[in-house]
Amino acid sequence: MTAIMELLYEYTQDYCVEGFLDRRAYGTAQLMEEKNLTALKTGLSSERLSALERYQQAQEDSRSLELEAMFLAAFSVARELR
Repeated sequence: MTAIMELLYEYTQDYCVEGFLDRRAYGTAQLMEEKNLTALKTGLSSERLSALERYQQAQEDSRSLELEAMFLAAFSVARELR
């Protein structure tokens, strides 16, 4: 992304995305995620816990790339509609 696109992306994340979230559904999803993660972590050895944490980081990295691609796609469509 160019510097201006990065600036727009960061602005969108910081000030716009929250307005489009269904807060109730998002809160429910977060609670379920936390509950399931806690259950999953219970009883794991340190080696398996470390593997789970690496997996979570990889998932976060993938999600970040997906969100960036979604932003770029939406921006491209908006430009075409202009």
